[in-house]
Amino acid sequence: MVDWQKALFELSDTRILFYLKEKKAARYYELSDHVIENRSTLATSLKGLQAAGLIERKVKDTRPIRTEYRLTPKGERFVESLLVSKKILGL
Repeated sequence: MVDWQKALFELSDTRILFYLKEKKAARYYELSDHVIENRSTLATSLKGLQAAGLIERKVKDTRPIRTEYRLTPKGERFVESLLVSKKILGL
C-alpha cells in the first residue's frame, strides 16, 4: 500500500490533516489539545504523515523554540481529494 493511501485509513492522520487544512499551521501542543490527546498516537501520526510527504515540520529559531506543522503541497492536494470524495459520497 502506498503511504498516502495508508493515511486515508488512519482516523488520527485524517483528523490532523483536516485540522491543518483549516488552521494552516499548528504547534504540537495545539494538536494535542484539540485533535489527538494521546501523545503516543499523535507522535506516531505526525511521523507517518511527514514520511509520506503530506506535512512538514518547521522549527523556528525563537525563544522558546517553536515547532509548527503545516500541510505540504502534496498534503493540500490529498486533503482536497478527500473533501471532493466526501461531497460525491454525500457525507
